[in-house]
Amino acid sequence: MINEGGTPVDNNQTVRANLKTLFSPLKIGTKEAKNRIVSTAHAVAWDNGTGIINERHVRYHERKAAGGAGIIMTFGSASVYEESAASYGSVSLWNEENEPLLKELAERVHAHGSLIMSQATHMGRRAGSSISGRPIQAPSAIPEGVHRETPHVLRTEEIAPIVESFADAAARLERCGWDGIEITSFAGHLIEQFWSPALNHRTDRYGGDFAGRMRFSIEVIQAVREAVSSDFIIGFRMTGDPKTDVLGLDHEDMLEIARTLDHLGCIDMFGISGGTGATYSAQAAVVPGDTFARGTFNHVSGKMKEHLSVPVLAAGRNLDPSQAEKALTNEDCDLVGMTRAIIADPDMPQLAQKGEFSRIRPCIACTEGCIGRLYMGMPVLCTVNPAMADDSLDHIPPAQHQRKIAIVGGGPAGMEAARVSAIRGHEVHLLESTDKLGGKVYFAAMASERPHYGRHIKWLEQELNRLNVNVHLNKKGTSDNVLQLNPDAVVLATGSNPRNFEANDLNPRYVTDVELLDSQVSINADSKVIVYDREGKFRGGSIAHFAAEAGASQVEIATPLWSISEDLDEMQKPELYRLLSEKNVTMSPNKHLVKTRDGIPVLKDKWTDRKRIIEKDEMIILIGYEEGDNRLFNQLTSAAPDREIELIGDAVSPRRLHDAISEGTRVGILL
Repeated sequence: MINEGGTPVDNNQTVRANLKTLFSPLKIGTKEAKNRIVSTAHAVAWDNGTGIINERHVRYHERKAAGGAGIIMTFGSASVYEESAASYGSVSLWNEENEPLLKELAERVHAHGSLIMSQATHMGRRAGSSISGRPIQAPSAIPEGVHRETPHVLRTEEIAPIVESFADAAARLERCGWDGIEITSFAGHLIEQFWSPALNHRTDRYGGDFAGRMRFSIEVIQAVREAVSSDFIIGFRMTGDPKTDVLGLDHEDMLEIARTLDHLGCIDMFGISGGTGATYSAQAAVVPGDTFARGTFNHVSGKMKEHLSVPVLAAGRNLDPSQAEKALTNEDCDLVGMTRAIIADPDMPQLAQKGEFSRIRPCIACTEGCIGRLYMGMPVLCTVNPAMADDSLDHIPPAQHQRKIAIVGGGPAGMEAARVSAIRGHEVHLLESTDKLGGKVYFAAMASERPHYGRHIKWLEQELNRLNVNVHLNKKGTSDNVLQLNPDAVVLATGSNPRNFEANDLNPRYVTDVELLDSQVSINADSKVIVYDREGKFRGGSIAHFAAEAGASQVEIATPLWSISEDLDEMQKPELYRLLSEKNVTMSPNKHLVKTRDGIPVLKDKWTDRKRIIEKDEMIILIGYEEGDNRLFNQLTSAAPDREIELIGDAVSPRRLHDAISEGTRVGILL
């Protein structure tokens, strides 16, 4: 925290942790990684559906290498075999048009001393035919529970070309100067589908007993080994725990599979995680969110490591350097996948090595920007790091002339604007009307299912402290208070205000989630709560879960949308639904909250005339009834028309957290 004059209150010095193992080199095959930090493969969908990489891809992975990661793995679910074998956002390794930039990317990553590998796969029944017009392929005609399309059953003679395509992709990568390839079965891809006795009903040599079901993966690995030199790394990514029994494979089965593959003598490293794409809940574990424990699959990789002869990488919520070091010293793994931590701050490895841990921008594990968007058919970004999607924001130029900047609003938009402005060298004053920073995120972070959600706000507060920003708490952002500072420019991050359900007939039973979280209203064992959510994201379900945890005797979440949390991605929705179901929260989609002529609130079914009267003892929590607070903007433009004034974040219109942070960054760079 910072006092009125900008003097740090807490003068504790950062102490360098012992990260000896994390920053030690490791030999993988004939090559050496300079440290144990790996950015594992993930798609970004920046190719406009072409599968062709571009300069933006190159700069993105080069930036990770510049930040100090030992291994850069690229192109999650990169396809080795035509469009029908891929999912949205996948890079086409089979397409020779990618070769020029593959060569350039390898050179630029190597210039920073990092190794570079690409994931490679055929997605089988996890792909889709809607764009390519070509049928998807699988061992048997069993649709996946998530994607639901019935696949074409691969004929025996159709398998050999797929095997060859893996080998061709590996040869292309080596020809382009890459260090290795990561073959993957992970998350329910084609190789895993062949392994599964529940999914593989074949009667030819690729089905039946264990040896038959293993045959395809063995042929792929051996073909890849024959296609490349002994210096080329072959990695293999797989699940160690599917988190479901629908595959007919458990942890012990996966261990037997891994040992069988290891005995081939072709694989140089294994990547171990958990989950599979076979069900919604198991898919959520593939990229585990904040409901999963830190290092959630480290114990699985540790068990596998005991039986494998080559280095093992652990992936799944290894969020910070000290946790990664512990995983290594506990012998859970030899390498640590820290992908989302590096997305949040690509300089994390360098900062950790220098002992500047408080400088590392933390991942908050919300998945709203990264993998969540990908699963909703949108390009990837990062909620807390706007430069991930727009690298023009990565460079914060020094100001040509120091200016005095007044920022009103201590939420994420205002804090980020203050941080960037201070980095540029401006004198920054941040006015916050309450006694705490963070805005609505401060309250959202109270949710038990999101223990890391507030980490970014705490980091911003530390950064404002380090940069000597003048933070004025309990200081209302009035026109007089702002103009008394005589600022050269004003940034208004005044957020949003509740908009009454019916302004001319406000009933005290109508409250907001912030009022509940701020203890302005209370819940007890006699409370009956209806959360009415017209927003359809995480917030409505979260507040319903909060009310149930607080002891309400009855909780219902209603929405006019097709489903509860309609716009929440498939990685978050399963866990949220699980939490609500465990707390016996009633879920009521397709309901309108209306009032009768007598002013009685009712939930009306969208498709029929059925209505349910909301009783007088039921509390109604409104989600999505907000509007941007631009009152101060209007006052200041009238009182000081020549003053530079910027409006950002929810004050413009209520949106998502990444919008607020991105606009804070942009305005800070422009001031």
